[in-house]
Amino acid sequence: MTTLTKQRQGQSTAAGTGRAVRTLVTLTAALGLAVGAAGPAQAGPNLVTNGSFETGDFTGWTQGGNTDFSGVECPGAPNALDGDNCDAFFGPIGSNGTISETLNTIPGVFYNISFHWRADGGQTSFFSAVWDAQPALVSVTNPAAGTFFPTFSRQATASTTTLTFSLRDDPGFLILDSVSVVPEPGTMALLGIGMAGLWWRRREAAK
Repeated sequence: MTTLTKQRQGQSTAAGTGRAVRTLVTLTAALGLAVGAAGPAQAGPNLVTNGSFETGDFTGWTQGGNTDFSGVECPGAPNALDGDNCDAFFGPIGSNGTISETLNTIPGVFYNISFHWRADGGQTSFFSAVWDAQPALVSVTNPAAGTFFPTFSRQATASTTTLTFSLRDDPGFLILDSVSVVPEPGTMALLGIGMAGLWWRRREAAK
């Protein structure tokens, strides 16, 4: 082996090592950016507009069905369920009223859905909450008197997802407050890493 051949072989090895180092740095940076991008979503705001009805009305929500005897009260009676000033009340007679809100979501990401609601135990009454076209989060006919604070985890399957509440209380009123939809931190981080992996595969294929 000549000296020239050794020099060329050494240059080739050095170049390969340099490319490997650059590859590792680039991939690490991409993963870091992906996790960083997921960071704000972990502590991100509630996706629901006016989830506690503090505007004093149904701003951000769409009413449907029987809207009689429904509205927002400030201050809430006897007090708002989440400690704020306002809550929403629903007392449609004979048929259900609804409120719904369409949220911007990321397909594949799981979301924590929570709300506070109160029943007076009257009959006939009904309460349900539905996350898009999936089975109901809650569906109760003639619920017992009490205050409830459920939390659910559901996956988004599209770029928009509709959260709908259906309510009826012939002799009295159901109360709803503190509606919240927040991305689960774990799935946002995994999504970010997956996006980094996809970017890397496309980059390698383009070489």
